[in-house]
Amino acid sequence: MLEIRPLADSGHDAFDAGAQLAPYLARLVRRAPDALALLKADGPAVLAADAMKQAEAAAGLETRDEVMAALRQAKLKNHMAVAAMDLSGAAPLQDITGHLTGFADLAVDAALQSALRMRGLKPDGMFVIALGKMGAFELNYSSDIDMAIFYDPAVFAEGVPEAGELASKVVRDTMGLLEEITGDGYVFRTDLRLRPDPGSTPPAVSTQMAEIYYESVGQNWERMVWIKARSCAGDMKAGERFIAMLEPFVWRRHMDYWAIADVQAIKRMINSQTGASDLADPSPDLKLGPGGIREIEFFVQTQQIIMGGRNSFLRHKKTLKGLDALVAAGSVDAAVGEELSQAYQVLRGIEHRIQMLEDQQTHRLPKEEEARTRVAKLCGHEDLAGFDRAVSEVRARVNHHYRDLFAEEERKQETATRGNLVFTGVDDDPGTVETLKKYGFSDPSRIIATVANWHRGKTPATRTERGRGLLTGLLPELLEAMSRTGEPDTAFTRFTRFFEGLSSGIQTLSMLANEGTLLEDLVTTLAIAPRLSQTLSRQPGLLEALVTPSGQEYPPALSREADFESQMDEVRRWQNERAFLIGHRLLHSRLPAQQAALAWSDLADHCVQLMAEAAAIETARRYGPQPGHWSIGALGKLGGKELTAGSDLDLIIIFDAEEGVAGEAGHWFTKFAQRLITAISVETAEGSLYEVDMRLRPSGRSGPVATSIKAFDRYQHEDAWTWELMALTRLRPVAGDEALGQRALEIARHAIIHGKPEAERKTDILDMRRRLWKERPPRGDWDLKLVEGGLIDLEFVLQQAMLLSGKEDCVLPMVIDAAETLGEEGALSADEVETITSSFTFLQSIQQIQRLAVGAELTADMFSQGLKTRLALATNCETFEDLEARYRAVTTAISSLRCKKIGPLATD
Repeated sequence: MLEIRPLADSGHDAFDAGAQLAPYLARLVRRAPDALALLKADGPAVLAADAMKQAEAAAGLETRDEVMAALRQAKLKNHMAVAAMDLSGAAPLQDITGHLTGFADLAVDAALQSALRMRGLKPDGMFVIALGKMGAFELNYSSDIDMAIFYDPAVFAEGVPEAGELASKVVRDTMGLLEEITGDGYVFRTDLRLRPDPGSTPPAVSTQMAEIYYESVGQNWERMVWIKARSCAGDMKAGERFIAMLEPFVWRRHMDYWAIADVQAIKRMINSQTGASDLADPSPDLKLGPGGIREIEFFVQTQQIIMGGRNSFLRHKKTLKGLDALVAAGSVDAAVGEELSQAYQVLRGIEHRIQMLEDQQTHRLPKEEEARTRVAKLCGHEDLAGFDRAVSEVRARVNHHYRDLFAEEERKQETATRGNLVFTGVDDDPGTVETLKKYGFSDPSRIIATVANWHRGKTPATRTERGRGLLTGLLPELLEAMSRTGEPDTAFTRFTRFFEGLSSGIQTLSMLANEGTLLEDLVTTLAIAPRLSQTLSRQPGLLEALVTPSGQEYPPALSREADFESQMDEVRRWQNERAFLIGHRLLHSRLPAQQAALAWSDLADHCVQLMAEAAAIETARRYGPQPGHWSIGALGKLGGKELTAGSDLDLIIIFDAEEGVAGEAGHWFTKFAQRLITAISVETAEGSLYEVDMRLRPSGRSGPVATSIKAFDRYQHEDAWTWELMALTRLRPVAGDEALGQRALEIARHAIIHGKPEAERKTDILDMRRRLWKERPPRGDWDLKLVEGGLIDLEFVLQQAMLLSGKEDCVLPMVIDAAETLGEEGALSADEVETITSSFTFLQSIQQIQRLAVGAELTADMFSQGLKTRLALATNCETFEDLEARYRAVTTAISSLRCKKIGPLATD
C-alpha cells in the first residue's frame, strides 16, 4: 500500500520543503511572517494553538472589519501550522482533520456571535449544525464547510413575528464574515445547501418546518448526511435537542424493504461499472472518481444506515471509527476493513497535498506531469510513474471492495449503466454530468435538478418513501432507455409531464420496475409520439392497461337504468383504454397499419352503436316512444374502414317514420340526432370520443341533422352534386335498423351509377379536383392526403371509376375491395389496380404512424429520428432515405394515373 512519507522531521523544515513545491504555502510565508517566526521558534503545535486562540477571541471584537481581519489572520496561521504538522508526519490523519475542524468550529461560532451582537440579538434558539466532513471532524485542507442553520421561532428573538427574517439576516451576515474575500483572503467557503429543500427554504430554517420536512419527505441520502451531524455553534443545547429529535428519522430500528432497496440503488448508481482504464487514469478525482474517498465513505454509511437503527454502537460520525465498528460487528471482514482504512488515510493525505498547491477545493490529481510531480514529492515520492501506479493500485482495491457491497442484490438487478448517475446531495456530480452528456442530454443540470426535486417529494408520485425508493432503482434503466430513443431531451421532457401528472406513483413505478419491456415501451412512446404522449399525460392510468387489461376487449353493455351522462362516461373509459392499446401496439410494431385501421374503425363503430343506443333511450325518456326506425351511416374514412388516430367521424342519420306520424317523427329524430352528436363529441370528465362531421348529409350544413329515407332518396337522385355522389361511394351502415340501412345503401348505389352523362361527370370531377388543389394546398411535403399524388388523387381516380362503371356492384366503401372489383369488371386495368392498391397500402402505413405520433402533416425535417426509424420499419424500408425515395416514386405514379384518368391539376 502506498505510504505518505514525511518531508522532514521538524515541522519548520517540512513546511519549508513544502513551500518549495506548493505555491500557496510559499505565499503563506510572505503573507504571515510572524506566524513563520512562531513556527520556527516553538513548532506547529504552539502556532496552531495561537491560531485557535485568535479565532475564539474574534467574537469579542467591536467592528465587522476587526472580526474579519482577525479570523483571516488566524486562518493563515492555522493553515501554516497544519501544513507543517501534516508534511512532517507529526500528527496522524485524524488529528490533522480534527484540528482543521476544530478551527472551523471556533471561526463559525465567532462569526455567528459577532453577527448576532451587531444586530442586538442573543443566540438563544439559533444554532448551527455541522454536517458532512465538518460534522465528522474530517475537514480537508481547503474544505468547504457544510452546515445547516436553524432557529426555534418560539425562542429566537423572543419569538417576534419577524424572527424568521431576522434569523436569515444573521445567517447572511455570518456567511459574509467567513466568505468575503479581502486583502487577507477568506476564512471558509460555506455551503448551506444540505438544509431541508434548499431551493425553497431561506438560509435559516425554522425547526418546525425542518421537523415536518424530515418526517414527510426526508430521503435516505439525507439520513446518511445526518449520521455525521453535530451542534457546532450558537445555542448548542438547542442544537443537541434538535439532533435528538431527528434520531428516529436517522436511525430506524426497522427499515422496510423499500428503504433498503433505495440505499442499495443509490450505491448502484455510483460507478456501477468501472473499467480498468478508469482506474488507470493518472489524473483521477480522488474524492468522486472510482476507487475514491466517497466510495469508502459510502461503504461505511450505507451499512450504518441499514443496521445502525438496531445496533447503536455502529453510530459513529467518523468514517474510520464507523469502519472499525462494522468490523467488530462482523459485518465487514477484518482484512477488508484494514485495507479500506489504509486507503482512506492515503487518499486523504494526497487530497491535502493537492489542495496545498493553490488552496483550491479540488480533489483531482493534476493532468500536467509537472504539477503532479509536485504532489508526488509533497507525498515523499520522487518517482512520478511509481507514484501514479501506486495511486491506481489503491483505488483499484477500494473499488473492488466497494463493488462487492450488496453484490448479491446487484446480480439480481443488473444494470448496464456506465458511469455515475447520482442525484443525491446538492452539487451536480461531475461524473453524472459526463454520463448524461454521453447519453445525449443537452442540459445535464436540468435533468439532475428535476430528478432531485422528485426525490424531495415535489411530485405526488414520490411523496412516499416507497415511491422515492422505486424511482431511485428505475433511474439508470430509465435514462438509458431515453438515450436509446435518439431523442433523450424530448423523452425526458415528456416523461416529466407524464410522471408529474401521476396522482400516486407507487402502482405505476412498481409496474415499470416489474415488467421488463414496459419501461422501454413507455419511453419510446413518449419520445416519438407526442400525440400518444399527451394522452398518457392526461390519463396516466392508461399505462396499467398494457399489463393488466380490464378484459373489456368488447364494448360494455349499457345499463338502461343509468343516466345519460353515466353512460357517456362509461363508453369513454372503455374507448380510451382500447384506443390507447391500439395506438401502443401500432407504434411498437405489434399491429400492422392495415389491421390498425380496421381496429380504429371497429372501435368507432362500437362507440357509435353504444352512444346511439343511449341517445335513443334518453330521447324516448324525454319525448316519448320512438316513432319509427333509424339508421346511422358512416362516410369518409370511417365508411372505408380507414380510420386513424384522432380521425373525425363523417356520419349521416336516416329515419323511416311510422305511418301517420311523419311530422312528429321529424322532431323526435332531430332530437335523437342532436343527442347522439353530443354523446359522441362533448367533453366530459372522461374526455370525448370523436369529433363528428355531419356536412356530408343531404343539403350539407343547411339540411336537417336527421333525414327521412324518402328525402334521402329524392335528394340523391334529383339534387346531389357529383362530389356528393363521390363521397356517397363510401357509405356504410354502422348502427340502427339493418333493413333501413340496407335500403339507404341501395338508394345510394343506384344514384351513384345513374344520373348525369359520363362526360358531364368527368368535367365535374376534374373541376372539383382543381378547385380543391387551389383552395386546399398541401401543408407540407408529408401531407399524405393533399399532396399531389397523395390519397385525394387516389380516391378521385377510384371514385370516378365507380361513378362511370355502370354497375352498382362496383360501388364499395373500402379502397382495396373497390379497386379489385373494378379490375375484375374491366373498369381498371391490372396495372392500374396494382398501382392503386400498393400505393394505398404504402401511404396508409405511413399515415397510420404519422397521425398517431404527431397528429399532423409535416415536413420531413420535423420528424424525430425515432419517428423516422419507425416509419421506415412500418413500410419495410431499410432506412428513412429509402422511404423518402419510395414515397416520391409512389406519389409520382399516382399523379400520372390521375393525369391519365382525370386530367392535370394546372388549368393552363
